[in-house]
Order: sequence, then structure tokens, then C-alpha cells
Amino acid sequence: MSQTFHFKNFSYVAGNLRVEIKFDRFSRQFTEAQRWLGDQVLEDCKPYMPIRTGSMQQRSKVNNGGTEIEFPGPYARFQYEGIVMIGEKTGSPWARRGEHKVPTNRRLSYSSGTATSHWFDTAKAQHGAFWIAEVKRRAGGG
Repeated sequence: MSQTFHFKNFSYVAGNLRVEIKFDRFSRQFTEAQRWLGDQVLEDCKPYMPIRTGSMQQRSKVNNGGTEIEFPGPYARFQYEGIVMIGEKTGSPWARRGEHKVPTNRRLSYSSGTATSHWFDTAKAQHGAFWIAEVKRRAGGG
């Protein structure tokens, strides 16, 4: 017959340990930390995003409580990849309505000094340590 010892939120049974951890009290902190992270990542990406009219920066948004950031496409798609795309039929960057664009082997050049392709990667390299430290602090672990 095995011995069982009961403690608040866990029981110890004959050398085996079963632990039940409840995170209910942390859910508000986790939610706040996630929202903060989404908003901060978007703000930290903006200086590295190409800016022609400012529309991409203005229309980019944080969704699902900070778990995803939406950069409006298809414009953002080819800007992020940093590759000139041309119409399949016309071979022109100014494709006809409904014409599918395909990538070329030519790189885009940006007029803004800080703009770059893969702006999230650049922002992460610059601010990633801060993001991690702040999320830990807000979530109660740092």
C-alpha cells in the first residue's frame, strides 16, 4: 500500500511527485505583456520600414492581443523581401490589374537611410534583449 501526502495544489505518492500549478493569477500579467510586446515590436519596426507615403506604417497593425503584426500587402510583401517584382506577362514592375507578380534577382534600393528589407529582423537585432527583459518584468518573472 502506498503512502500519499497531500499539500495545497499537489500530492506526493510513494516517491512520485505530482504537481499542479495554477497560473490564473498570472493571466492578466501575461495578457498585458503580450499586448505590450506586439505594440512595441510594431513601433520598433517602423524606423526600418521603407517609407514612400507613410501608408504602410499607418496601416500596419497589431492583432490578436499582440500575438501577430499585420503589415498591409501585397506592397509590404515585396518591400519586406527587398526584391524587385515584375508582372508575369508584362515584365514590368507596374503590372496590370489582376496580373500576378513574380520576383526577379534584382534588389530594391531604399531612399530612407534606415529603411531595409526584413525590418523585423533588424528591429529584433536592435531591440530584442529589451523586448525579452520587459516582457519578463511585465509577466512577473524578471
